[in-house]
Amino acid sequence: MKKSVAVVGAGVSGITTAVLLQQLNFDVFVYTKELPFSGSKNPSFASQYPSASVIPHSVYHPELIRIFKNSQTLFSSLHNAKYSGLEIHEHFELFAFNQQTPNYAKKIVGYKNISDLNWYPKHPSIEINSGWKFDCYFADWTMYYPALVQTFLDNKGIFINENVDLNLFENINEEIIINCSGMGSHELEPDTEPLVILGHLLKIDNPLPLSSPSNNPFSYNFSPGKDIYSDSFGNPFDVYFYPRKNDWILGGSRFNGTIDKKRNWISKDPLSSKFPNQIQSINTEILEHTFGINFDELGKIEYQEAYRYVRNTTDGLRVEKDLNSNRTLIHNYGHGGAGVTLSWGAAFEVLKLLSESNSVDTYSIEEIAKILGNISIKP
Repeated sequence: MKKSVAVVGAGVSGITTAVLLQQLNFDVFVYTKELPFSGSKNPSFASQYPSASVIPHSVYHPELIRIFKNSQTLFSSLHNAKYSGLEIHEHFELFAFNQQTPNYAKKIVGYKNISDLNWYPKHPSIEINSGWKFDCYFADWTMYYPALVQTFLDNKGIFINENVDLNLFENINEEIIINCSGMGSHELEPDTEPLVILGHLLKIDNPLPLSSPSNNPFSYNFSPGKDIYSDSFGNPFDVYFYPRKNDWILGGSRFNGTIDKKRNWISKDPLSSKFPNQIQSINTEILEHTFGINFDELGKIEYQEAYRYVRNTTDGLRVEKDLNSNRTLIHNYGHGGAGVTLSWGAAFEVLKLLSESNSVDTYSIEEIAKILGNISIKP
């Protein structure tokens, strides 16, 4: 007999977890206040706006590298199965100052230090002093997220358009609950002040096709230095360029803030009230200098902003069983700016917690990768 599970939240973490559980023969119901593709412009529903590179930015957890590695393994399986919207970019992390390479970067296929590179995107007047590249999985959100939702529906998944009280779960009948509600999860920790990051994006429609000299898709993050682009407190920001099939995404910003009891975002930085002009100007200068692009000839420009629920900077990602619940309740939130990046790895953590509760058999990451390699949706 199939077991039923309720997943709270229809963002990337919720839908990914739901799809994984469906592959293991669960009946899954997704409870959500915001239905996918409803046309909502709510910046709190951040899964409408991912860029979305598979890189662990703005997220904190003691086991981050392990969860990221597992996520990479499962993305690899989906990519090999030609899952819709997944591709590999030559991705460049570039800095105008000396920046130590993080441990995760060296574990990614194709890693090279900038000193060993013959080509990388360059700014005409800001010298790049450090950086690296690797082969990065990239989810074209205009294709990947619809495919993910369609996979959920094709496997008889059901959306329930309801707001859920996360302290009671009284309108949920299922005995197993996976909470992937993102910012709404602050209701569970009302006495703490969470870290919620505001990010700004620039979407450009119908762009020109671009590729590296190796004829591969590419993307970059570039930190020009705190004197050129930073928050009010001198914390350096980076700009980024993420090309998709039908548009480009230019970013970004990471303004710190929090939320009040009504889930309204409260800024900690007066600069956050305006769209940073560096996102357009610095990216424009890099792309014009590297490729000779005339931005005046590009398509429609749309300015976007969204919130990322980091929770805190020590153990922000929460993937754990709630020991105070009389039902099997597992939390999966606090992904910050790495919701897509950690989506499959965090879903696998949920699966391990369910196995400890005797709700599902124990599976290795290799077994799950094999299962995902046979997933049904294709381009």
